[in-house]
Amino acid sequence: MLKKLEKQSRRWSVFVTFIDFVIIVLIVGLGGVFIIHDTVGTVSLILSIAIAHITTIRPLLRKPRLKMFIDEIRCSAPTLEGDTASWFIRFGIMNFGLTAAKACVGRIISVWTESGEQLEKFDPLTLFWARQDNTHTGFSPVDIQGYGDVEYLDIAQIKKRDSVPLEWRVVLKPPMSLTKGDTDSASPGSEPVLRAGTYYIQIAIYAEEANIPARWFEITCSEKVSECGGPIPCDIKEKRPKFVN
Repeated sequence: MLKKLEKQSRRWSVFVTFIDFVIIVLIVGLGGVFIIHDTVGTVSLILSIAIAHITTIRPLLRKPRLKMFIDEIRCSAPTLEGDTASWFIRFGIMNFGLTAAKACVGRIISVWTESGEQLEKFDPLTLFWARQDNTHTGFSPVDIQGYGDVEYLDIAQIKKRDSVPLEWRVVLKPPMSLTKGDTDSASPGSEPVLRAGTYYIQIAIYAEEANIPARWFEITCSEKVSECGGPIPCDIKEKRPKFVN
């Protein structure tokens, strides 16, 4: 998927360069053909075309354009004695436009069970970018440069944890907290965790001059979380649930 998007980015860059070339040829051609017969009119037409291209067409073609893809599920070995391995689900966000997408933010819009119950505990929440967390770095929006630059958005961490192996990588700066879920619910307690099972989530990306509207994904997570090198304990794919009209 990443290689496909990289090719798309290169094709878009070539296309925009071609349009610039066509406009230049058009202006030169008009000047050569008509300026002798109607100097004032030709100059006015050339200026109109040039201004329209510089102020409207070119900025539109060069604006940031974002694409989202599912990255390979990766395992991270424990860093503390007695801890267990963590598996991470994350998305790549590519900007194949020609200018930077500034102040990019990824959000979980909603979380649903396989049976169609919306988990109200999870109001829209902001997700961490890779290498960000609540404890050490805090959250900051990122700028994704153009020409195929990529940043990675953390979605979930999966590890051995009492009956709740999946934890959303969401920004919860103290004293922020979530509504406490019942002990027998899909998400018990006040942490952003889920029991093993299948869930549907909506993810959206927002930035200055660019966005990716909310898209549906299906996540399935097993209670059996292996160490690195073992079976991947989860799966994610883009899929709209049947209970959504």
